[in-house]
Amino acid sequence: MSDSTDSTTQARQPRYRLNKVLMVLCAITTVSYLVYRGLYTLNLETWYAVTASWALYVTELWGGLSLLLFFLQIWEPTDPPEQLPLEDVTIDVLVPSFNEGIPILRGTLQACLAMDCLHRTYLLDDGNRPEIRQLCEELGVHYLTRDNNLHAKAGNLNNALDQTDGEFVAILDADHIPEPNFLSRLLGYFRDEKLGFVQSPHAFSNFDTFQGRVNYEKGRFWDEGQLFYKVIQPARNATNSVIFAGSAALFRRAALKDVGYIATETITEDMHTGIRMSAKGWKTMYCNERLIAGQGATDVTTFHGQRMRWAEGNLSILAYDNPLTMKGLTIAQRLTYFASIIHWAGGLPRLLIYLTPILLLLTGVAPVQKFTWTLGMIFVAYIGTMLFTLRVVYRKFMNYPLTEYFNMANFWTQIRATTRALIYRKRSKFVVTNKSGGGQGAKWPHVVPQVTLLALGIVALLYGWARHVLFEDSPDLIGMGIATGLVIHNSYFAILYLRVAMMATSKRASYRHRLNLAVQYSFPNREGEIVEGIGVTTDLNEFGLGFTSYDTLPTGQPGSLKVRVNGDTLSSPGILCYVAHRQGDGAEDVPLYRYGLEFTDMPTQAIDASSRIIQRYAVAPWYSVFEANGGGRSPSWSLISRRGIDRAPFKVPVCLETPKGEVYTCSRDISTEAMRCILAYPVDAAEELRAKVYGPTGSFYATMKVVTSREVTGPPHYVREYVLSFVSFEGQGRSLLQSLCELAGEPGARRDLTCIPDERHRPIFRPVAAASLMLLVLTPPTVSAFRHIHSDDLTLVESSSGVQTLQVDQHFDRILSESLLSGNPDVRRLTLLKDALDREGRYDDLVRVCNALVSQRPGDPDMGLALVAALTSAKRYEDADAKASRWLEVLYSDGRPEIAAQFEVLAARNLLQSGDAFGALEVFRRLFVANPDSQELRSEYLGVLLEVGLADEALRQFSQLPQDEGTMRDIVTIHTALEDFKAAEMALRSLISGRPDDVGLQQELGDVLVWQGDFKNAVRIFRDLAEAHPNDPDMKMSLGEALSWSGQGDEALNIFGDLIDQGNDSDRAIKGFLDAYIADEEPSRNHAYRVQWMYKRHTHMRKLPWGVAGVLASALVRAGHEAEGIDLLNEVLEEHPQNRDVRLRLADALVAAGRGTEAHPHFRALLSDAQNNSK
Repeated sequence: MSDSTDSTTQARQPRYRLNKVLMVLCAITTVSYLVYRGLYTLNLETWYAVTASWALYVTELWGGLSLLLFFLQIWEPTDPPEQLPLEDVTIDVLVPSFNEGIPILRGTLQACLAMDCLHRTYLLDDGNRPEIRQLCEELGVHYLTRDNNLHAKAGNLNNALDQTDGEFVAILDADHIPEPNFLSRLLGYFRDEKLGFVQSPHAFSNFDTFQGRVNYEKGRFWDEGQLFYKVIQPARNATNSVIFAGSAALFRRAALKDVGYIATETITEDMHTGIRMSAKGWKTMYCNERLIAGQGATDVTTFHGQRMRWAEGNLSILAYDNPLTMKGLTIAQRLTYFASIIHWAGGLPRLLIYLTPILLLLTGVAPVQKFTWTLGMIFVAYIGTMLFTLRVVYRKFMNYPLTEYFNMANFWTQIRATTRALIYRKRSKFVVTNKSGGGQGAKWPHVVPQVTLLALGIVALLYGWARHVLFEDSPDLIGMGIATGLVIHNSYFAILYLRVAMMATSKRASYRHRLNLAVQYSFPNREGEIVEGIGVTTDLNEFGLGFTSYDTLPTGQPGSLKVRVNGDTLSSPGILCYVAHRQGDGAEDVPLYRYGLEFTDMPTQAIDASSRIIQRYAVAPWYSVFEANGGGRSPSWSLISRRGIDRAPFKVPVCLETPKGEVYTCSRDISTEAMRCILAYPVDAAEELRAKVYGPTGSFYATMKVVTSREVTGPPHYVREYVLSFVSFEGQGRSLLQSLCELAGEPGARRDLTCIPDERHRPIFRPVAAASLMLLVLTPPTVSAFRHIHSDDLTLVESSSGVQTLQVDQHFDRILSESLLSGNPDVRRLTLLKDALDREGRYDDLVRVCNALVSQRPGDPDMGLALVAALTSAKRYEDADAKASRWLEVLYSDGRPEIAAQFEVLAARNLLQSGDAFGALEVFRRLFVANPDSQELRSEYLGVLLEVGLADEALRQFSQLPQDEGTMRDIVTIHTALEDFKAAEMALRSLISGRPDDVGLQQELGDVLVWQGDFKNAVRIFRDLAEAHPNDPDMKMSLGEALSWSGQGDEALNIFGDLIDQGNDSDRAIKGFLDAYIADEEPSRNHAYRVQWMYKRHTHMRKLPWGVAGVLASALVRAGHEAEGIDLLNEVLEEHPQNRDVRLRLADALVAAGRGTEAHPHFRALLSDAQNNSK
């Protein structure tokens, strides 16, 4: 193998300098704290005090050692670059199985067969089941079995390895469904002939596992294993100590043969085999990309059964191949492997931490000499430094509450495992984790320790405080307070664990995936008639689905259904088992029903289709969302739609008529203007599609076009999210759509149309730039080659231009770190980084980049300008002033006043930003005198004059300038600031005479006329503009506002009413309508209905700003709904008690309602306020 190939294979990510600094600082703090604790704080007064003190201190020493070993494991994260797969090689895919059912195996084997590289798939059946042999024959999978189950999974794999001969061997658990690119993604790394195996992360398709927490509404998923797979494993590339995790790995057969195949001495054959391979000199690698999805532990029994096997098996390795003593390992490998093993022995130290505050409360004996402020400050510094460091190095995978929760869950299982592995040395039986729902044994053994701990905590609190209050003359309130806080803290997590552990175990054989797709059904009703319709699935698995329907269907009756999605169809007979929710029994109710269906006699094609659909439209998209939104951060780009106009989150079936036929989907949300949906069918932005939307109020046809699209998952799934706007409607389509959207105000209908399953979660998605996929598809080969060579620079260009993509997000910080660490950075790349950082608002990094630019080109004034501007943006005003002053001195001495003037401008802006407006004014005045023709400088100078209140001075100075267009526009601004609207009008008319087609000037003139009360001419101007620009809603709103102010409320009502009917329900449009309604002498009943609709929208959908809400209240009173109007005004006044306009509106409303007595206090308050203001 060549050196270049080897270097590529071992390419590392940039070192995280901040992480290393923090880890070093944390290590120093930890060692200092432990030394201080050992020398000055141990309580040695009595034997019990000595025992308690040393027990806690040894526990802290264990924690410190674990922390240092953890830092060693994550010291240098690396991410090997992707490589093209090897060609002309043979690959065996081994899938060991013992008791997994056909549905699970079928999905895994189908996915294995669909992998992109040429390979042979083997099912290793340790259960020797005829039905599994038949399944393999049907699918074309090689079937291997044996006469016994010697050495469990390890023996099963070794038996297969003896009967196969592929150069490379992939190992997948029976429930691990691989992605199509699993082999091609990993195979290229084996160009390094010393590479033994490549491991990829484990991930779960059943998101709501016992060890995981999912929040569909926020698009977040946290799993206990993320720290291992996302933080620890990537860093072990640097020490060549990647852990084989038992599945989702690709091996070189020669490496396996060199270590005697899979280790059989322990029940964690994976970890053991990996250590032996490293000891033999083979390299290991971790590819940090999700390539499989399996089944996680579903309840407390399967969770602890799995953790028990892992903990006991890992600790048992010490009896056979202790990494500290075995030959062939480097020092780094010894320590990192040892750290991974002893991690499982942390149960006893954790128990001592739990017992220490309980024992302090019970005995009154502290494990330290005395709780002093010195100890407190040192301890806080130690804990604070540690938590902050861990939060930084964990990145988005830090979740303190869940980490503590699983510490509480695991401690007793780890104690048992430690006892069995190190004391009794008992060889345990390999127990296969149940992957088909249900538990593995009784729950009580797994909750007794937490119940005991909780009981001890309660007893300790009661006993300890009673003893201290009753019998201690000077109770140690500091120690008691700390102990009480810790007991409450630990009890809280014990209660959380018990609540989850004691939940009823799901009897479902497979996880119901949150998935909304169009489903067509056909069922006979009680009269024997066939009811055909279409609904939306709420969840789906291989055994059944839930769906929402608009039809009454009988339970217990067989029928058929068809899930259709972008060229894939799941057709199967089924039987309705239950009605989860029913609405529509009343004569006036909207018909909405929620059903649960079980597949019956499901064809194999349907089983395969369900697996494909789940992986493509549920698992992969959800992982894209989770990875984007992980950790609760506010990402710079997100799959969550941010809109000014609300869409109802309704899932309704939609059929799009495309050139290639009908495409079924369902809306993600919908409004009177647009809807959002998921498609794997590419839709051209310029293409208009005829769509049929199925709603509970009726189906309708509409013409739609793409507004924007976002990538949800890239290759190999290619799923996108589209926003489609309604262009036109057929028949009563618009009215039916309006009726559908109005259901958002009805809680029952909203819940059913949102299609939220019983988990009470709602899925969300993260956006990707719309043009990315099209760009990749249309880019010719020559441009592709250019992108490969200049990928980093193109990434920066995309970021600078505002295009946010997954590539930008992943590589931007790497490029930044590489550029700053480089001894001779590329100025072009630094310039691109500067533009991107400025756009992103990352000003501290921007200063660093600008400093690097200055160091590369110390004599370039442009680099100096960039640095001064960056320092100002970063609020480092003194540094910016110092840099500008040095440059000014150099430039004036060199005779370059033009460039010096640019630094003067930056210095003035720096003064302005720092709060010295008058200092900035003096600089701008001097620059303005020297450069009166600079429009940019003149505008900035004018802005500062107006900001400091010198509008008269501004008028005097600007009147003396040549009266060109720029100066005249500035004078209009000055007159407006002085409220001399007549003068502003004259100046604008003078400008318009020279530029009669300037729409902006016309609008300014109309505004000025309104401000001076000339409504007639203002209306004429805005009417002409609205007629000339019929598609511009701002022109119509300006006209409507002018009409309202002129007393022509009836016409204004019609204008705003039409805008609202067209979907423009902006705050400005609503306020304009309400003002016109109040101004109109005789508003129609139809307009009164609109006022009522706005009130319902305000109370049920989206709150209006308080100013608009006050006008709405007055309109309600005007419409005869005094009670609602007065209640709304009281609500607004409570939030803004000092607002005189709201109080006056309330007083007038009370008088109009005949409640004058209640209005008097408000009038008195207004009068008192007016008198105070006059004084």
